[in-house]
Amino acid sequence: MLLNNLAPLWDEAIAAMLSEQYLQNQQPLTLENLNTLAVENATRIGDIMETLFLMAIYGDWQYIAANGELQQPDQSALDKLYSNGRPKYEDLSEFSGTWAPAA
Repeated sequence: MLLNNLAPLWDEAIAAMLSEQYLQNQQPLTLENLNTLAVENATRIGDIMETLFLMAIYGDWQYIAANGELQQPDQSALDKLYSNGRPKYEDLSEFSGTWAPAA
C-alpha cells in the first residue's frame, strides 16, 4: 500500500508472502503457520508479526483472538511486542488466534 508516493507502510515482500499463504491454505493463518513461513523463507518471525500488525492497524488484515473475538491491534500493542527487543516465536503466545485479510 502506498500513501501519497511515500514508502510502503510495511514490508511488501512479507505482505505478498502472507497473502499467498492465505490463498494457498484457504483459511486464516495461525502462529504455527507464521512460524513455518518464517523458517521456510529465512525471515524473522518478528518481521512477519510487525507486518501483520501494521496491515491490521491500517485495515488490510484482521486478527481474531483464540476466544473468537475480533481484536484491533494498535501501535501500542506493536510497541509492547518489541519492548524486550526483537520478538521470537516463544514471545508470541498471546497471539495464538488467527490472521486473515479483512473482509
